[in-house]
This record gives sequence, structure tokens and C-alpha cells, in this order.
Amino acid sequence: MIAGVSGGSDSVAMLFLLRELAARGELVLAGLAHLHHHVRGTEADADAAFCRELAARLEIAALAGDADVPAASKRDGVSIEVAGRVARQRFYAEAMTTAGAARVAVAHTRDDQAETVLLRLTRGAGTAGLAGMAPRRGPVVRPVLDATRSELQQYLRDRGETWREDATNLDRTIPRNRVRHDVLPHLRTINAQADNALARAADMLRVDADFLETLANAAYLQIVSASPSGSTAGSRRSSPDSSRAEAEQLVVTVNAPELTKLPAALATRVARYALETANPDRAYGLEEAQALCAFAAGGSATELSGLQMERFGSSAVLVSKGSPPAAVERFELRLSVPGTVEAPHGAWAVSAEGPMPPPASVDCGASSVVVDARELGAHLIVRPRRPGDRLRPLGAPGRRKVQDVLVDRKVPKDDRDRVPIVTNELGKIVWVAGEVLAEPFRVTSLTTTVVVLTLRRT
Repeated sequence: MIAGVSGGSDSVAMLFLLRELAARGELVLAGLAHLHHHVRGTEADADAAFCRELAARLEIAALAGDADVPAASKRDGVSIEVAGRVARQRFYAEAMTTAGAARVAVAHTRDDQAETVLLRLTRGAGTAGLAGMAPRRGPVVRPVLDATRSELQQYLRDRGETWREDATNLDRTIPRNRVRHDVLPHLRTINAQADNALARAADMLRVDADFLETLANAAYLQIVSASPSGSTAGSRRSSPDSSRAEAEQLVVTVNAPELTKLPAALATRVARYALETANPDRAYGLEEAQALCAFAAGGSATELSGLQMERFGSSAVLVSKGSPPAAVERFELRLSVPGTVEAPHGAWAVSAEGPMPPPASVDCGASSVVVDARELGAHLIVRPRRPGDRLRPLGAPGRRKVQDVLVDRKVPKDDRDRVPIVTNELGKIVWVAGEVLAEPFRVTSLTTTVVVLTLRRT
């Protein structure tokens, strides 16, 4: 793994802790990654120099990046904080590739978690939002999330190590800093352990959110379907005079009676998934999900951004108002085990080897994975992604849209429909080929037979 280091106390302490773990053989520390944000002038230059010197002293690679965050903020019409976060995500993905690393460690602490929960509470976040930051999400891990800032600073003092102070952390025009310097001190007068209490609440809510998301995903697969409007008779009535563009519009069909039977906590989640399947370019919230639930229960249609509600028999139908999606080649290839299939467009081939006994160690690159053979069935299916595709990524706490996984992995938009999706014969996603393995198919100590899946780009 690589360590994301700003020069501040949290990330410097994390770096030394990771170095201790590396010395015990528990991980390989592949480098220190530092991004120059061009926000604080000469102070930022000094931060970069400090990190370079620290890497040299510890004899690890210094992975330096450079991003004009103020310019990106102005160009994209977002805050400095948002622009900085986007720039860091892009930089860390590039740094991992450069270092050949599988993970990037970032130094969010229990203090950061408490601040995040309070900020999201003021925005009206639900269970998932109030769950705060997860210890791990995709390739990002937060190894000091249970430590406080004061504990990490004391750890550095005990080692005789220094760190850099960021003056912008005192700027109260930044909402997080107002929470840090004004709100939390007041809360500590009510409960001296307010930070710990908020972090504990986030942990409990994360468990609840993961459970509800698992149930909602199962319900979604049962009562929601998506297809081009001209491809199925049960999705939407098409006029013989419909234009080609209209016929190719994506239509999402919701079984309204079944949606209304669900508990509200599940129904609103399923409704939101349906809305985001119909219009994946936009995020929908509770009010819009409730509007779809009300429509399914017999209420009137509500104006939704980018979508149109219609009725078709007992179904509630969502149609995108935007331009029709570009035509995507649709196919399903049966992959025998062992066997190989090639894409109709010739861009890739996927092969399966096995079944075989588990190897002594599982060490595959992005183009190859070892999976537990028990849940695979007699054969596999290889196909392009579909609207509504979801999986639980390896190591992640809950299920995610394949669309979001590909965005996080920085797969160019024009290439996402060419990423092969490997499923078992029941349709459960096993592998987003070359990108991420699904958690239920990982190799464990109980695995007795495995299959090796390999992607070869041609």
C-alpha cells in the first residue's frame, strides 16, 4: 500500500505506524504519496519539501503530485474542499498504479469522523450518510479512524518526530473548521466523550445501513426491471409512429403493488435505486423516492428532474427525459469452466481455468482473479453492464452500483460499456473484469476448489 501524507500530524503518525507494520511483515509500504494543492503558496511548497525529506529519511519512494485546486474549483463551480478531494482521488489512483499498490491509506481520525457526522446531520443525511466514513471503501483504507488527533500527536512526540501545521485549519469560514473549533467544544461541555459517542453512533448506523441496503438490493432485483422502451411489451406502450430515438429510451418498470408492500425503510431505498437506474447521471434523495412510492400507491405523478412518471397496468414506469443513451451492444456469452469466450467486437477475451485446489497464496493482478468455485455453478455468463447492476465489492461494507465502481476506478465514460461483467448462472455478478471482484466469491480458509478468471485485452 501507499500512504497519503499531507505533512500534518495525522498522516505523519499514520506513516510511522504503517512502517512498524511493514517491519513486522504485515504489509508492504510502497511509498509516500503527497499532492501539492497550490492553495497555500510557500507554505504548501514547504509541506512538499517536508514530505520529500521524510520519504528519503525513511528510505521509501516519494510519489509527488501537482494539482491547481483553486483553478479546478473555479472551473467546475465547486468549493475548494470538493475540488481538492476530487484531485486527491485522481492522484491516489495514479500513484497506486505507479507504485504497483493495491491500497492507499489516508489519515482520517475519530475527530474527523465526529465532524463528518455532525456536518451530514445538518444537511439532513439518512442512515448511510450518518454512518460517516468507512474504515475501508474500495482501495482506500483508514487505519487510524479509531485514533484521536491528540493520541497521534503524542505518539509523534514520544518518537521525537515533527509535523507541519496547516493554517487553513483555523479558517472558520470553512464549515468543518467551525464544527471543529466551535460546535464540538460546546458539545463536550454536555458530554466530555462527545467525539467518541458520535463515532460510535456512526459505527452502529453503518451496520444498519449495510443490512438495509442488502435487503433493498434483493427487493430491487425482484420488483424493478430496465430495458429500452421498444424491446419489451411489458415495459411501456409504444406507438407505431414512435421515433427511433424514443424507441431507444431507457425505461424502468417498477411493480407498484410489491413496492407498496415493503416497509418504508426498504421502499424508499428501492425507489431511489429505480430513479438512479432510469437517470444514472443524477443522484436522487428521500423526497423524490417518497414521491415515487406515493405514485406507486395510486397518487398523482410528481415532476422529477430528468424523469417522467407513467402508469402501465399495475406498474409505475420511469422514462428518462434526456437524450437517449448511445446504443450498447447487447450479448450474453456462456463461459464454460474451463473455457474462453471473446467479445463480439473483438476488444477482449475472458477465460476460466479450473476447478482446481486453492493455490498456496492468492496474488493476482488486475487482469486475473482467483475465485471460490462453490457458488459459480456449471458455467458462467459474460456480458456488458446493464442498468441497475450492483455488487458488493471485495472488502467493501455494502453493495454498490457498477456505474459508481467504474467511476471510482477512473474508467473513461466511453469505455464503461466495454468492460465485461462476469456472472454466475443465476446472474449474480462475480467479477467486473479487470476492476473489482465481488466479496461473496472471494477465496477464504473454507475454500476447497477455485477457478482462475483472466481478462486478456486484444
